[in-house]
Amino acid sequence: MALDNSASPVSDTPPSYDVINTSVSTDSTRCKRSVFSFLQSKQKRRQALVLSRIHEIVSSPDLNVSSVLPIIKSCAAALPTAEFSNLLQKRNIESHTALYWAIVNHQREALLELVKFIPKFSRACSADLRLACMTASDHDSFMLLNLGDNFDHKCRYIIRILGCPRDDIQVYEWDTADRSKNHFYVHFVFRMFQKRLRIARKFEVEFVAQGMWTMTLACCPC
Repeated sequence: MALDNSASPVSDTPPSYDVINTSVSTDSTRCKRSVFSFLQSKQKRRQALVLSRIHEIVSSPDLNVSSVLPIIKSCAAALPTAEFSNLLQKRNIESHTALYWAIVNHQREALLELVKFIPKFSRACSADLRLACMTASDHDSFMLLNLGDNFDHKCRYIIRILGCPRDDIQVYEWDTADRSKNHFYVHFVFRMFQKRLRIARKFEVEFVAQGMWTMTLACCPC
């Protein structure tokens, strides 16, 4: 049998490690991107579902109060704590937060449950809540959420140092036939009033009564 020495020899040498490694690395990166994209899409769908349920709660005046708590708890369980807190503070319902609509639509039970998941209001959320209280003329929610606490920073600092209890400010509206007159009166109870005034020389308080009001108390020099 004759052999043709001119024929190209058949090589069984495997491809280099670098070629194999590059191929595996590329496939791994694609796989990771695909998994991340899938998880991100799934998370967005979960957020949208939670927001939809919260929207139903804060915009339904006839919602059964007994059903509010389990719905909110299920929504909170569907997302990480920080993510749920951020979701509630975003202006994602008609350019306002869910808490805004809970105040405007007088959903006090829903409001009280939702704020339990927010350790501290962001500045944007606080501003939105102040606007809601002013729109709904809801002084009770304004006080309940401590929305006036950051108004006079010097006064708040002095109050903390003195260990002074919170002031009690109550607004009462007169029940008159002519609602356009907007009659109301306010009852103030200032804790450690004289000591605070002597130290700060003046302090300011806010209250809600058919709008936002500010009252300044000053100590005049003798």
